[in-house]
Amino acid sequence: MNDNLSTPSRKGARRPFPKYRQTVLDIIRQSQKIPSFPIVRRMNLASVANARKMSSPNIGWTAIVAKAHGMVCQKMPELREVFVAVPKKHLYCHPHSVASVSVHRHDDEGHARLIWGRLENPESTTLVQLQSQLDYFRTAPMKSAYREGLILEGRSAMVRRIAWWWVMNCSGRKRAKHVGTFSISSLGAQGSLNAHHPLITTTSLAIGPIASNGECDVVLICDHRTLDGMLAAEALQSLEAVLCNQVAEELRPPSFRVDAA
Repeated sequence: MNDNLSTPSRKGARRPFPKYRQTVLDIIRQSQKIPSFPIVRRMNLASVANARKMSSPNIGWTAIVAKAHGMVCQKMPELREVFVAVPKKHLYCHPHSVASVSVHRHDDEGHARLIWGRLENPESTTLVQLQSQLDYFRTAPMKSAYREGLILEGRSAMVRRIAWWWVMNCSGRKRAKHVGTFSISSLGAQGSLNAHHPLITTTSLAIGPIASNGECDVVLICDHRTLDGMLAAEALQSLEAVLCNQVAEELRPPSFRVDAA
């Protein structure tokens, strides 16, 4: 712990803003420009939770939700569209999903921080492979796992602002590739639902704690320039169906699957 913070003082304490929180500031700044709205659906994920208990290796909920939402986005191309403002307003549809996943971990200097990893084409990736990528994000040296993001984070404020402006406004393909088409920021494992978090992708998911009967609240935050409430509600309905069927089936051991001999 920083001595300046742990030592009591009647005058309080002041310290320089940490460089490792610059990316958070950049994301907040960009999210303030996006008109967003949340949709909440109470889902019964008992079948998924039970299948997950049987899976080997253990698959986390982030990998499960990333694959399921990627599959929904493949069926609903509007969810893969990103808004582009320059030179003329248009919507760009990426050929596949790119999931941006928030990771809370300690960096190489021991600071607890948030950073983001990307999962390419999660809809066509096995759950085991997705979990392996997430484990890499959580355990690999920061300079290996997040090289691109750390380079930008180390630049001056002016350079970062120009880079963010360009990728968010001028190229749909670059925005999908470097920022993602959807994101996941979930605290369900900590018993909380972060229903209001910054949005810089077309949609963002958060899953709450799962009750003993398998029920939980799932939030989908949407870019209103791209989506309306009806389509967002349909996406959540489709997400529940994909989770309870295709994804639950993949989680089960072969001998427990419906198509097993």
